[in-house]
Amino acid sequence: MHYNTLIFDAFDTVVHINESKLPLHRVDGKAVPTTAPAVHRAYNELFRKVHFDVFYAAFSQSYNQVTAQRRADLKEIPSQERFKVMLGLLGHSANEITDDAIETITKAHMAQLQEAFEVRPETLEVLQWAKARYRTAMISNFAYAPALHDALDRFGIRSAFETVIVSVEVGWCKPHRIIFDRTFEQMGIRPSEALYVGDQMYIDVYGALNCGMDVVWIQTERQDWSPPELAIHTCKPTYTVRSISELIRLLEEGGKENP
Repeated sequence: MHYNTLIFDAFDTVVHINESKLPLHRVDGKAVPTTAPAVHRAYNELFRKVHFDVFYAAFSQSYNQVTAQRRADLKEIPSQERFKVMLGLLGHSANEITDDAIETITKAHMAQLQEAFEVRPETLEVLQWAKARYRTAMISNFAYAPALHDALDRFGIRSAFETVIVSVEVGWCKPHRIIFDRTFEQMGIRPSEALYVGDQMYIDVYGALNCGMDVVWIQTERQDWSPPELAIHTCKPTYTVRSISELIRLLEEGGKENP
């Protein structure tokens, strides 16, 4: 295997989000893990008090609107813009939607979300093994870079990556090739020199293959973003593993491509 660089996805590949650590809110009879209670508290301290159900409707609608937009054009939308949409839905005028208020709400959301972040022991083992043998990088779709950088520092793994590229800092998100190309340029490598490791079939596997990289897909049932019809037939990972811990054996044994 000819790779000199390993490039990792961030969330649910290196940093897992344990949703059981998030508060639950019942929506249509179903318990949904959410950061909304923390954001609601921050909102109430800034503005008039509103009933949680009213707030949650705007909270979830703003997420859905922003998600639909970023998936349509692959341009990353900062978390702050999402919460501007939320405040608009709650009836706030432009002069009320200040940068300070938006930042307070965004930080409340991210602080709650960060409580659910985990880095598993097997991931730490893989990162330590990889750093000793390869150049390493991370490419993440994330709308608030400080929270990711803080998490990498908190878990003591920031030094495991030579380069960390976050979509909100680039302006584009995976699977757009711009975010991959930015990584290649920053590291001074060719796509064929790097092996990508990720869990999402469309944004990770398709995105990396489309840029000329081989890909290890960590097989999971949780697929957040279904590929469009044109991409379905090209979402064929080079290698498939069931967990990140299998990466060591795959690379040490020279791995076999998927049939």
